[in-house]
Amino acid sequence: MSQAASQVLDPRRSFVGTRAFYGYLFTVPGFLAASALILYPLLFGLYVSLNDWNWSSGTGRMTFIGLQNYVEIAGDKLFWNALLNTFYFTGGALVVEMVLGTVCALLLNAISTGSAFFRTILIFPLMISDIVAAIMWKMLLDPSLGFVNYLLSLVGIPAISWLSDAHLVIPALILVDAWWQTGVITLIILAGLQSLPEEPREIARVDGASAWQIFVHVTLPAITPFLWTAAIFRVIDLLRVFAIVWGTTGGGPARASQVAQHYIYAQGIGGYLHIGYATSLAVTFAAFICITVVVLLGVSKRAEAT
Repeated sequence: MSQAASQVLDPRRSFVGTRAFYGYLFTVPGFLAASALILYPLLFGLYVSLNDWNWSSGTGRMTFIGLQNYVEIAGDKLFWNALLNTFYFTGGALVVEMVLGTVCALLLNAISTGSAFFRTILIFPLMISDIVAAIMWKMLLDPSLGFVNYLLSLVGIPAISWLSDAHLVIPALILVDAWWQTGVITLIILAGLQSLPEEPREIARVDGASAWQIFVHVTLPAITPFLWTAAIFRVIDLLRVFAIVWGTTGGGPARASQVAQHYIYAQGIGGYLHIGYATSLAVTFAAFICITVVVLLGVSKRAEAT
């Protein structure tokens, strides 16, 4: 029997020594190490969430209590209020940033002179860390000394309590985040616009289509995948908001702007030191994020299929 025939009859001999074999050989150790670094904290966190681990008691011992922490979450009105605030902030910021990002991308794509300058202006806020942006806007929105109320006073509008009014605080935080992160969406959508061929739009112009009709029927369907990509990335980031809230309002007034991450922090290392309960809150919140992302991915696939 020839060597080639023996390799065909013995799959192990035909695979060992191939490029794929060495690829797996060198990849598996790194994959196992990465899996351990990910799985161990995840499994340990799940275990901690099933325990009563209160650092404020002085003992620091974990006591297994099963699902009691999760049962307590079901009746924790403060957590559900924080979760509602999180989704309110996420939805509002997403809409504002997607609209502004799309408009800015269209304008940047339409101009040639000065495009790099305006692109730099949009990117500049991204160079600032979230906590610095929060402190900066806390000063700008100050009701008595803030520059924003000063500008409004020039046109006769009285001072507005942006961060101390329960009805205005989350819209104000949405505007702060939009100033900070709209550039991300702009760059993603601009990349999509610049990758589109010009022929379909030229044909539409020759057929007498208006600029709005070209955008709705030609450009918008073509950049839909980029819009969904930007939206999903921003939803994941917005749901995890913490520093913007912590640096401006601290969750106030009267928990009107307290978001899930801030509440979990307060229950854990930020104050009460209820580590077991805080971990169960983190696991529950992570489940909400996963469900939200899975739903968005499913909707995006259906939208792209149609």
